[in-house]
Amino acid sequence: MPLIYLLDFAAIGLLVGVAFYKGVEQALPFLAFFMVLIPNESKIPLPGLFDLTTQRLVLVTVTALYFLLGERNAQAGRTARTSLKYLIAAHIGWSLISTANSVVFDISFKRLLSQVLEYYLLYYILTRAVSQVRTIHKILFAIVAAIGVCGIFAYLEAYHSWSVLSLFPEEFSGFGTEPMVEFGRGLRVRATFPHPILFGGAIAITIPLALYLQTIFLSRLQRILLWLAILLMFLSLYKTGSRGPWIALTLSLGVLFLVWQNRARAYLALLGILAFSVLVMRPGVSATIQDTYAATLDDTTPMGASYEYRFALLDVAKQALARSPARETWGYGMGSFRSLGLEARFRRGTYPFLSCDSAWIELMVETGYVGLLLIAALLLRAAQITLVNFLRLPKPDAYLLLVLFIDMVAFYFAMMSVSTYSWGQNGHMLWMLIAMSMAYIGLKRRNME
Repeated sequence: MPLIYLLDFAAIGLLVGVAFYKGVEQALPFLAFFMVLIPNESKIPLPGLFDLTTQRLVLVTVTALYFLLGERNAQAGRTARTSLKYLIAAHIGWSLISTANSVVFDISFKRLLSQVLEYYLLYYILTRAVSQVRTIHKILFAIVAAIGVCGIFAYLEAYHSWSVLSLFPEEFSGFGTEPMVEFGRGLRVRATFPHPILFGGAIAITIPLALYLQTIFLSRLQRILLWLAILLMFLSLYKTGSRGPWIALTLSLGVLFLVWQNRARAYLALLGILAFSVLVMRPGVSATIQDTYAATLDDTTPMGASYEYRFALLDVAKQALARSPARETWGYGMGSFRSLGLEARFRRGTYPFLSCDSAWIELMVETGYVGLLLIAALLLRAAQITLVNFLRLPKPDAYLLLVLFIDMVAFYFAMMSVSTYSWGQNGHMLWMLIAMSMAYIGLKRRNME
């Protein structure tokens, strides 16, 4: 607990100092850094209320500073604030209805705070306070820096069997605080994230950001740090042993290579050559990837069974909602999945679903079909706006929107196989990227006008 108090005081002190000395806008990169780096285990339980996480504390601090110092973003343009506001309002309203009818009201209320209000408050502050493209670049650099630091922790985890999570109380962690070792996969790194899959997903959307930042004017030190971070992220992604993030990153970089027309294509080619060289010089890496692929296709292995399990999960979810029209409409309440005791016949036995390994199915069960449609419409609308403006804006200004669009699609893809939206730091990362996209579009439209 002393470490948690120290982190909280240090983060608040830094944010307050920067905001009063340089302005709230200059504190936003530090906000992004803390939101991504600090684990969920850094929290102070408030009995009978909710957990005061460090992420929640720094977000509330920046929000208070924003209104206290009276800064307003008159420069960003209306689109940054209005593009998604009606869908956001509709989803908040529906989440309130779902929570009011929840089978576990206290859990749903806490999830409402973390999964809905926090995300949209973060989006609001970022789109309101950003007034320069330079600030957007700094925020993206802060995200890359946070995952780069996580890469250092992952290296220590993989090669020295030490996890940074061991510094936090074990009772705050769902999977313990020691390095995670799984049957058939060995040690899987997770740094400050709750699970290796979540860490892998975060890396998959951060590497394209780092490559984009390499294409804009930065200092030599920043460029060196970016390359070091990229190499650490590739190593960490391999060590997570997570197939979904591997596929997402491969597809993302492939699309970027085909569309990008500046020096980033050369960087991608260089990374491809380095990856091929590693496979040739380190046969163990190639063998691991081949074994993972073979195990995925073999339904008698744990990795192969995981895909069959997800089809069973969908059937169970639909059966649970079909119990009544009310549950089909607004679901069982946010955070209620673990409380439903769902089971299915799976591999000659009965399998209890203690967790939901699909964010989309989780949203469907917990907020009903209407809630699923609302959140899907909101997330897809953000991606659609980003893509349309990428096609409209002149190059090279539009390439940031290309990267953000690809990251959104990669995140939505990852949501099919893990509860990445409401678990860990990933949801905050997604909404920071959506906010950066909307703010960037607003700034560019203002300049064009």
